[in-house]
Amino acid sequence: MEYLEYPDNAKVWIYQSNKHLDADEITYLKVQLDDFLTTWESHGKMLTATSEVFYGLFVVFFVDEEGDTMCGRAQDASVHLMKKLEEELEVTFLDRMVQSYKKGEKVEVVRMADYEALIESKEIDENTIVYNNMITTKIDFENHWEVPMKDSWHKQLIPLK
Repeated sequence: MEYLEYPDNAKVWIYQSNKHLDADEITYLKVQLDDFLTTWESHGKMLTATSEVFYGLFVVFFVDEEGDTMCGRAQDASVHLMKKLEEELEVTFLDRMVQSYKKGEKVEVVRMADYEALIESKEIDENTIVYNNMITTKIDFENHWEVPMKDSWHKQLIPLK
């Protein structure tokens, strides 16, 4: 995975689909992402960037800013791409209320509002692996993206006993 060569402070953006993508959708998505990355620039300079699709669900951009902060227009370009892909694939990538947790080897997709019922039914608990899509650096991605609920911002969704 190319992103592993990026510095720890490389910027990260995570977009989660509201459903698992099939093999054809992932292939299409990767082609679109690769095409985008060949023209993605900031301040008139090509960005050193890559993307990965994890679990057929998460699109993750990694950008090595090389000491130069990305401009707002470059960030907007990635959001515009994801909106376009939402329409083409008939999914959502920009709904932050869509969350995920790990059940065995499978990643389950849920609405944030469903966490309380999942906890009450003991489907999940504080040790369930959740995905912190709010992280912003490669080092955080490697260490804090997949974490037990008790170690994530998700812990606020656990009802007080």
